[in-house]
Amino acid sequence: MEGVREWVIIPARGGSVGVPRKNLRIIAGKPLICHVIDTALQVLPRERVVVVTDDTEIRSVAESRGVVVVLESFRTPPEETLDEKVRRNLPELRRLGAEDGDLVLTVQPTSPLLAADTVRGAIGMFDDPGVKSVLTVAKDQHLRWRRENDGAVRPAFAERVNRQQLPLEYRETGGVIAARLLDIERAGTRVIEPVRVLELDADEAVDIDSHADLLVATHLLSRMEVAIRVDASTELGMGHVYRMLALAAELARHRVTIYVSEDAPLGRRFFAQYPYRTVRVADQREFLARVRDSRAQLVVLDVLDTTVEQIRGIRSMAPEAKIVSFEDRGAGAEEVDLLVTEFIDTPEVPEERKVSGIDFALLAPSFEIEQHGRERGELVENVLVLFGGTDPAGLADRALRSLARVGYSGAVTVARGLGARAVEVTLAEVPYELDVLENVANMPALMAGADVAFTSAGRTIIELASQGTPSICLAQNDKELTHTHAVAENGVLALGLGTEVDDAALDAATRLMLEDPGVRARYAESARRAGAARRNSRTLAELLTRIGFEAISVF
Repeated sequence: MEGVREWVIIPARGGSVGVPRKNLRIIAGKPLICHVIDTALQVLPRERVVVVTDDTEIRSVAESRGVVVVLESFRTPPEETLDEKVRRNLPELRRLGAEDGDLVLTVQPTSPLLAADTVRGAIGMFDDPGVKSVLTVAKDQHLRWRRENDGAVRPAFAERVNRQQLPLEYRETGGVIAARLLDIERAGTRVIEPVRVLELDADEAVDIDSHADLLVATHLLSRMEVAIRVDASTELGMGHVYRMLALAAELARHRVTIYVSEDAPLGRRFFAQYPYRTVRVADQREFLARVRDSRAQLVVLDVLDTTVEQIRGIRSMAPEAKIVSFEDRGAGAEEVDLLVTEFIDTPEVPEERKVSGIDFALLAPSFEIEQHGRERGELVENVLVLFGGTDPAGLADRALRSLARVGYSGAVTVARGLGARAVEVTLAEVPYELDVLENVANMPALMAGADVAFTSAGRTIIELASQGTPSICLAQNDKELTHTHAVAENGVLALGLGTEVDDAALDAATRLMLEDPGVRARYAESARRAGAARRNSRTLAELLTRIGFEAISVF
């Protein structure tokens, strides 16, 4: 449209009944009106963005953004329509240089999610000379009823069907209504046939008319782009993916993407059970490219030991992003913004850049709602055997054989994860009831129902503590031997590296825990105390505060 210029009018009155002073309410860090001002400034120069207001405070806020302000000399009458306000202020636009064929776009300050591309799209529709008006709309298909003149209420639909099958209807969003200046003057309205509509999604269509709308907009405007990098395998175990599942659940209101390796399918299989966006990456280079393209604001790594090159690569692609790493002993741990360690020592990382201890562990959401620390009886009736999601050292069989050797005759449940091989021990070999479960859906209930558990030295110890369940621990590997949480004060009878503990030592520990109710009760009480302070929401709040995101609500 050669020679045609575009103007944005933002009508902003000072009064509001539903939300007092709503145009100046701080939402996602700035006054409501500033969101649409900033959007308009991405499209048009300041001299063609015009705020029309009857309020001196709104004038000051708008002028601080450098746009033109028309201060009306009287309060906007409550009965005045926006068509009337815009038409009344067209002479002001002409004084600023607007001409007959120029486009006038009304943008309401109550549409803070309006995108600059939408404004550009509305302008672009006028490339068709037959278009007289453009307005933004959102789908609005519902079973409606109307009150007729006789006072009766009757359906406004012809047939009662599912909402998606109703005739397509739209509501105006108030985001943009656009027409040519002279057409508005002649028609006395901004909506002139033929009309084109620009359909917005539900988020962008939010219009602030109530406190509930404010909360919705605050949520949408404060969402982060989060990139989580994690894997699972026989060597890595399953603890990493379970921890990141818990983090994803706490961050679910944000835009979370979980990145897993193409050559580690166990992680992909695990997350396929959950409604989180999961992306496979071939290598570190592809991951970095996706972090860059997504404009990630928070990058979370749960991949064990990182390198300096890995962390600096992320910094180069997303310089504004904060980087958080879990259980990281690599040289890269000294480069991240925050290190979270549940059970390893990292003296080389300053205290102000790390959060440590099982009080800050992240567990599956189901552990947040189960009852903690039930009273256990004098006799052991239920034993639970847990050795992680993969059990590479085959420690479940060792525990099962120990229980048989000491003559235990109660119930034994073995819980196996996605990556664990089948147990070798059979019912014919043992004097107790044996039940083997795979990929357990409600692990907290299973743990809470056990009198004693056998476990390795991973995150399962923290899960058992959350339920007040005492445990006997056999470490899967040398790395687990360095973990700091497998101790009596957390309700754990730790025996050492599972492959090096002989049968006599294992059987002695099994007898002690099964046959001495006083010892078992002390371990159970220690577990209960250790798990009492931990909450996922508390951990996330601490994490966000430490990296400077404390203003981002976790609601």
